[in-house]
Amino acid sequence: MDILRDDIKKLFRHYLAASVGSALVVSIYSFVDTIAVGQSVGPLGTAAIAALNPIFGLMVFLAVLCGVGGAVPMSVARGEGREEKAHAMFTAAVILMAGIGLLMWALVWIFHEEIFRLFGANDETMPYVMDYGMLLIFFFPAFIGSTFLSAFLRNDGAPDLAMKAVIAGGVLNIFGDWFLCFPMDMGMKGAAIATVAGSCLQVLIMLSHFFSKSCGLHFVMPSRPGKAFSRILVIGFGSGVLDLGTVVLAIIINNQIIRYGSVAALSVYGVVGTVGQLCQAVYRGVGQALQPLSSLNFGAGNRERIKEAYHLSVISIAVISIAMTLIGELFPIEITKLFIAADAEVLAEAPMIYRIYFTAFLFMGMNVLSTYFLQSVMREKASMTVAMLRSLILSGALLLVLPPVFGLEGVFAAIPAAELIVMLLALKLNRQALL
Repeated sequence: MDILRDDIKKLFRHYLAASVGSALVVSIYSFVDTIAVGQSVGPLGTAAIAALNPIFGLMVFLAVLCGVGGAVPMSVARGEGREEKAHAMFTAAVILMAGIGLLMWALVWIFHEEIFRLFGANDETMPYVMDYGMLLIFFFPAFIGSTFLSAFLRNDGAPDLAMKAVIAGGVLNIFGDWFLCFPMDMGMKGAAIATVAGSCLQVLIMLSHFFSKSCGLHFVMPSRPGKAFSRILVIGFGSGVLDLGTVVLAIIINNQIIRYGSVAALSVYGVVGTVGQLCQAVYRGVGQALQPLSSLNFGAGNRERIKEAYHLSVISIAVISIAMTLIGELFPIEITKLFIAADAEVLAEAPMIYRIYFTAFLFMGMNVLSTYFLQSVMREKASMTVAMLRSLILSGALLLVLPPVFGLEGVFAAIPAAELIVMLLALKLNRQALL
């Protein structure tokens, strides 16, 4: 495939299938885990999953920060015909990922109980959180490695291998969840073992790319590593903050639910959060399909090809957003029963939570896509503005302001309101970047 010359529609479909396919399988990890835990352990299990979701968000944030942050300038350098610089950016990203990853791994391991409580665990859910969370932390590098490597494989012309790795890991995870949670009756620990095994297999398959003849990723020490690290962090933060925001918002939401609602509401949010991760992962997949097409053509000065790829991605986002919103609006009870062996209290909470929160998906997709698009055409400040507003600043402010006025409904209305406001700004910034 020649990103600079081949038909954009054909290229976009190829990258879209690989990126969204990978995103879907990764999300199936969380889906199957939540179903296995909810059906085998019950509402306390899904409440524990809600408290653990920020850990997953933290790991994805670190991987995207260094992975996408390194892959974008690498692709731009290739588009400019500067292969040596491209190799240097890849090397810098690997070094930076190793350093930050090891530091965060140590901190999470040492302060795990305090972190779990910060994320929303209480005395009632803590035993379940510990059963799952400690194994998750032990294999911290595997979870970071899979997302980090996939960013570079996509930009090195190997999106299919990334997708195959994720599918293989997903199949192992799904089988493991069923076998360990039901026939083996291992509950939270069984779900954790299945997730870890799937992620490790995924990393091993992706590493095989470095032994293939088509691999264009080589280690070349950058002449100015400090400058390279800084550039990676600035570029990567725009996309990574989406997942950092997920961590921060999950902490605020979990604690606000306990304050204004109940453990039953938190267990429903455990399901909603899992579905939200799926939607954001799919939106991210569309953005990741657009990113290499935009970055390489930006480096080569092919603006018309960038516009065509952008318009295709917007159409994709619109279709996905409408479909996901309708599912939540029409089938809240059915979705809850799929995930949880729910009692009457849980089922009573579900419709209100779903029907308010799921409206966010109408606007979220455009915001996620915008961060990737703006980043890919080197509009780092604009990308970061969109990401910070939706993931931290505006969403966080509304989560603190609305619940005292509207109670539990205000907790779940804050996210849709923030996404709508940010989308209006994102569309303006995108138009400016396309001129």
